[in-house]
Amino acid sequence: MPDDTDTASAGAGADPEDAFALIGNETRAAILRALGETPHEGVSFSDLRSRVDAEMDSGQFNYHLSQLVGQFVDRDDDGYTLRSEGLALYRQIRAGTFNRRAAVEPFEIGLDCYFCGAPVEGEYEDGTFELRCPGCDHVYSHAQLPPSTVETGDVQNLLERVDQYNRHEMLAYARGVCPTCVSPLDTEFVRGEDVWSEGSERFDVFVGSECDHCGARHYMSVGLAVLYHPAVVAFFHDHGVDVTSRPHWELAWAMTDESLTVRDTDPWEVALEVERDGETLELVVDEDVSVEASRS
Repeated sequence: MPDDTDTASAGAGADPEDAFALIGNETRAAILRALGETPHEGVSFSDLRSRVDAEMDSGQFNYHLSQLVGQFVDRDDDGYTLRSEGLALYRQIRAGTFNRRAAVEPFEIGLDCYFCGAPVEGEYEDGTFELRCPGCDHVYSHAQLPPSTVETGDVQNLLERVDQYNRHEMLAYARGVCPTCVSPLDTEFVRGEDVWSEGSERFDVFVGSECDHCGARHYMSVGLAVLYHPAVVAFFHDHGVDVTSRPHWELAWAMTDESLTVRDTDPWEVALEVERDGETLELVVDEDVSVEASRS
């Protein structure tokens, strides 16, 4: 655990506006791209200049490179390498987050809506991938993803990757960690009628998480919040189902409140019962989102 001095030092640095201004120049952006191709190998000044623009004046190139050193680039006896900040920015550029646009027309994902029976559709537009029912407008998934998400692979592969990405975020929220800034979260039960998202009124309650540091806010069903609980994973494994890889939108008990009973609201206590092959798993979740599991 860092002491107060270390924590203060970790928070220091350039203003975000100044940091982004540094890579607003074409040459500096090209330097980041060149170093990103071999992120863990030192590159000499001459080699780096030849990769970016061999015709550029050495003094001019050195000026642009020096602007990046310390903020996005490190320099040592082996040459120049990307700092972690530079590597993160390079990967965002490669993903097309800042400079590319892509779209995928609505397509059926092979799931009928749990609420109205219409085929659920997937669509990607303006950096957002969404699974939505065109019949009742219920949203099954909403994620901000870079264009690279939809630029490779077929539809089935795309859905598998989106499922795993969503799980990555949901698991972090469920464990009380902000997936954006890695700060601790405040977590509580929230009535469905108090959540703004499409279709939230169809749920009795959500597990809500909020980050006081970066402002991230997330709501998910109780089923999704306990999806990776050891008792859940073991129960389904014993019945031949891998809940860590099956698309989460195909798990009706996690995507609806049909298996949920609200036992109390002051303090909160809810029970989730999942049946498989004649055996029932009961999960009792309390105010602190702690879980007690039993089988019968």
